Amino acid sequence: MAAETPCSVLYNDIRSFGGLKHLEIARMLINGDSYLGSTLLEKCSSNRSYLTRYIVHRKPDQCAPAIYSDFTVTTLNLSAAICSKLGGGESAYQAIAEHYRGPAANEMMSALASYKLDSRLYANALNRIDNFDGNAVREKSTLYLMLFVATGALADPVQGVATVERFCDSKTGGHFGTTETTVGRGFMSSLEQPHTVAPNLGLLRTHADNCADMQIHPLTRDPRGTVIGSLPKTSPSITDVGADASREHLRIWLEGEH
Repeated sequence: MAAETPCSVLYNDIRSFGGLKHLEIARMLINGDSYLGSTLLEKCSSNRSYLTRYIVHRKPDQCAPAIYSDFTVTTLNLSAAICSKLGGGESAYQAIAEHYRGPAANEMMSALASYKLDSRLYANALNRIDNFDGNAVREKSTLYLMLFVATGALADPVQGVATVERFCDSKTGGHFGTTETTVGRGFMSSLEQPHTVAPNLGLLRTHADNCADMQIHPLTRDPRGTVIGSLPKTSPSITDVGADASREHLRIWLEGEH
């Protein structure tokens, strides 16, 4: 049996937990005002097999951002619909927060990992939401669900995190990211300089008890370097960091033989 895709995790979870049918979810997610979106929804409405095969179980390399509506609006609508199915009130939002911070998040990270997508980035974003400025249950339930929805639909944790960050900055007045510094002096000019061949290098993560994880995180020879941080927007990057690491904590690059 094929592994669940991030998209199928999204649809199947909202159906089982939120009580919405696949077609209902698709109508909320897909932009029916666009030609492509309206065509997809028409096919989905008339052909259940098409909905299952081409929408629900869409693979990461088949995801098309252009078909979707604004995920911030979609999430608010989904949250209201799920809340209503759960009986409404603060207890419903508490259940949503616990579900999308717990079992649903674990399912999504498992699906990301199975397609070699960065599940650590998703986990880091969850930790940021845990410590988000706004501590109301309703706000956090919205952020957990938004991360789940955008990441699952696009099969891209980077875009999922970016969606949550934009929402926090524009709607809640909170600060989801961290203050970043600039790269070191001479970094940009070093990109234009010829570089010698260096041996392959990597990092090991150590813990407070001086034990090291055996996984080696490779460092690129690309002159742009490797970013280490909790929520980096560039690749290659290393996201296996502690909860207190900033978004783009540091960059390691090759300059000459150093």
